[in-house]
Amino acid sequence: MKKAILPLFLLLGTQLCELKAVSFANNRLEKLAGYVGLQGLDTLRPGVCNAYNYRQHPLTIRVNRWNEIEHIGLLLFPSRLREMKPMPIYDFLERYLLARNATPTGSEHGVKMGWDNVYFATGNAKTALQIDTTTAFSESHVDLHVYKAAWTSGEGKLLEISFEMDWQLLSGCNAIELEQQLFRNLRRYEVRPWPQTARDFPEEGTEYTSGGNYFISPLIRNDIYYNRKSTKDKWQLTSTMQRPTRTLSNIMLTPEGNSKLKVMIKYDKYGLRTDSAMVDYRAWQEMCLDEGCRAYFGMKGKQGETYRGTVFMVNRLGGYLHLLSIDIPAKALDNPEANPATARLYCYIPLHNVSDNMLNINEFEPIK
Repeated sequence: MKKAILPLFLLLGTQLCELKAVSFANNRLEKLAGYVGLQGLDTLRPGVCNAYNYRQHPLTIRVNRWNEIEHIGLLLFPSRLREMKPMPIYDFLERYLLARNATPTGSEHGVKMGWDNVYFATGNAKTALQIDTTTAFSESHVDLHVYKAAWTSGEGKLLEISFEMDWQLLSGCNAIELEQQLFRNLRRYEVRPWPQTARDFPEEGTEYTSGGNYFISPLIRNDIYYNRKSTKDKWQLTSTMQRPTRTLSNIMLTPEGNSKLKVMIKYDKYGLRTDSAMVDYRAWQEMCLDEGCRAYFGMKGKQGETYRGTVFMVNRLGGYLHLLSIDIPAKALDNPEANPATARLYCYIPLHNVSDNMLNINEFEPIK
């Protein structure tokens, strides 16, 4: 009996340890938690926790839907500001200023932070310990290039910091980690109901284009197309074989149509390796939109029974884009679940130094 029970207890103990193990979204956060000396993180549940402190300054820790700790930093910004004006710099500033205070200067991460293109015009990292969520905050940026952030009080400017719009710096991950993280999240992402955007439709006509704008070329656009049979009917997203390029453009740009299109996404990893995943197209689409990206689509044309195009997911506040070169079978317009698309992904391309030649902007054609 004892021989039978002992392995059972060992197995249960192992499972409990696994359930309580702390999981981090990236290596930088795991190191930071160690430097700060955070304990009991395994008890946290998805959401935000502000119960920890560093040198009497409150911290903020966020756990994502997959029970991973995805943010640790000084509590500097009120939740209302984050909701009213979402920006990637909030997490960066909270995490980076904590790291500058807590990371030993002689450690690997401490040495690397000395190379960061981050500049203090007023104050220093320790000044952040005097700032809380009630301190007036302002930011300005040059699109795709640089940020400037400042905190002020009645006595004047307390802290001013400027830094490049470099996603590796802002996220705390190198290029390899970013790729791994994106593909890991892509495989486990679950699509959700997407609300329809409220639009002012015209009273007359049977076709309508909700005009957007373009990225790099007027042929790479984010227009959304609608139609109806008569003026008595409601406007609907264009989804018909009679207007295939408009239908495809809608699928590529907005999740509102609840498309069931599957796509086999391949991407080249560092070290001449490749990876792939068969996912709902909307999983990739919604994940990019959640990041703060804006979608643009360029149609390359039709070869045989396959439409070819490129989706650009542009994150102007993060300074990068994801590029998805995609081939969609014509049959997918009628039966998307049985006719998956194939695509090649290039992710986190820095926008401040991207060239037109790299994006091949001359190979696109108008959507009709």
